[in-house]
Amino acid sequence: VSEEPSATTDQPVVTEAPELGSTQISKTDGMTLVFVPTGNFTMGSDSSSFANERPAHTVFLDSYWIDQTEVTNAMFSTFVDQSGYQTDAEKIGSSYVYNPDSGSSGLVQGADWQHPLGPDSSLLDLNDHPVVHVSWNDSLAYCEWAGRRLPTEAEWEKAARGTDGRV
Repeated sequence: VSEEPSATTDQPVVTEAPELGSTQISKTDGMTLVFVPTGNFTMGSDSSSFANERPAHTVFLDSYWIDQTEVTNAMFSTFVDQSGYQTDAEKIGSSYVYNPDSGSSGLVQGADWQHPLGPDSSLLDLNDHPVVHVSWNDSLAYCEWAGRRLPTEAEWEKAARGTDGRV
């Protein structure tokens, strides 16, 4: 989730120009946001086995703010409590659950963000874990509630690569 400082959000107004790594805290959900400055970065890879990642190319982006970590179960729970939102998995009644033993995912009836492994599971001791079983629609609704937006693919890749051009 990324954000541009704006008078229309509950985010603190930055009074001095932020620098790479500057942070601010969202009043809505307590998320730490990190500033990514304007500039070029190399997107994609010439050595990737995925055709849609080739060729490596230079992309220019304006500055933006991006969430430092994933949205946690506790944060998502606050969103649901305050908004009454129901996720796509809850509406459908199932979601895909990864099985580490087989290395594959299978559709599990009753799996949703509150029941990550199925109907007999819970979020007990998982408040600080990233929320799972949320769709793009669910993520968008959360962002709108939090006063932020989803990052573009290029924004996510620039933040993930860091200043040292990680793969």
